[in-house]
Amino acid sequence: MPSEKHVVVCNFPFSSHPRTLAKLVCKLAVTAPNVRFSFLSTAKSNDSVFPPLSRAALLPSNLRVYDVGDGLPAGYDKVDGDQRVEAELFLRAVPVNFLAGVDIAVRDMGSKVSLLLTDGSVSSLVGCEMAEKMRVPWVAVWAVAPYALCMHVHADRILQLRQNSADEETTLDMIPGLSVMRMADVPEELVKAPDSSMINRTFREVGDVLQRAAAVALISYSEFDPEPLSAELKSKFSILLHLGCLTPSLPASDETGCLTWLDSQGPQTVVYISFGSGTLTNPTADEITALAEALESTRTPFLWSINDQLKARCLPEGFEERTSGHGRIVRWAPQRDVLSHPACGAFVTICGYNSVFESVAGGVPMICRPVAVDQMMTARAVEEVWGIGIGVDRRVITKSGMVKALEVMLRGDKGREMRKKVGEFRQRLLVAAGPEGRAEADFKTLAELMSTL
Repeated sequence: MPSEKHVVVCNFPFSSHPRTLAKLVCKLAVTAPNVRFSFLSTAKSNDSVFPPLSRAALLPSNLRVYDVGDGLPAGYDKVDGDQRVEAELFLRAVPVNFLAGVDIAVRDMGSKVSLLLTDGSVSSLVGCEMAEKMRVPWVAVWAVAPYALCMHVHADRILQLRQNSADEETTLDMIPGLSVMRMADVPEELVKAPDSSMINRTFREVGDVLQRAAAVALISYSEFDPEPLSAELKSKFSILLHLGCLTPSLPASDETGCLTWLDSQGPQTVVYISFGSGTLTNPTADEITALAEALESTRTPFLWSINDQLKARCLPEGFEERTSGHGRIVRWAPQRDVLSHPACGAFVTICGYNSVFESVAGGVPMICRPVAVDQMMTARAVEEVWGIGIGVDRRVITKSGMVKALEVMLRGDKGREMRKKVGEFRQRLLVAAGPEGRAEADFKTLAELMSTL
């Protein structure tokens, strides 16, 4: 049996996790050419991240991709299906399916597994159990906010606080690093009974499980975390690494004409709107309608990335035609390029962690409407810790509330102050992401772990 190290990567195929983990693994494979990598995920996810026609050109020679079962029953509608149901079915089937995939990868590579690398949030329980069964070390990649990681570590204390107080404005100041957070920022999955679903069980147990990992790698910058949060997390894990935000580098594309349209707009006049691609990351239909009405009544220039189903179901009849003089609706936008365009003045976002840092990189302040999981804590950080965004009233989009938010952000003094502050944050980000930042050193440490653990 060859002696090369063989790292098996188990991917959670939902939300933004696949692309983030895939970019990290590709970077590791290039940095550690003597290590073999096997990337396991569902066929749907793999085809999205590594398109079959260009897969050979995208992959380093020491990285191979393997499809595993998705756990969905025969005849399931994969186009219009409920993503929460799909995630639950995937998690229930994944121990058997991943182990089967590992067996195939081991036979194919001719090398036993030396290390397991997994997504650190939802699939962490499975990753830990697999690693212990195979008797190999396990490294978890945490791809969402560090605040959320601290929340999971202290899940029991938060649950006790919830039992003592039903006030959503109760602060979490008894937990180091979470003093600015409130009970309203805790996702409902954490406080639900853990036996009601695999997802709820994971939310309750992930903080304890991750402390058994050989290392936890955060897709974040340590330079942006308050000292109490950094110190608390560092005390809980054997090795804690900050790798920076690994936004996938997609080929330059303007297939929907976004950038050309932005070229015709004035500086910092356009509001960009995107709620992500998942079915779990959208505000309600009434909120999307209210947002459209606010854009139309204020004649605010806008670029809105929205999928066809939501467009047909939620936008007012005739909205696109009536606003064609000052707005543009597309099914997809090159988000990093849009946020870096001089015409972009504000970003209406659900506060996904990667999107927040893309907004900072572009120097664009945010209007925050968080929807799920870690987004509430990230929004709180954007609004109250960093001061580079504003939230919608009671975290619900209304026409009047959005009219006010657009006025503040695009035409008010507070918006100008936020643009100045986010510009300062952008400079901090350039340093943090540069050769002297911690992310570069921590990535090298992780690459060394691939070869030594």
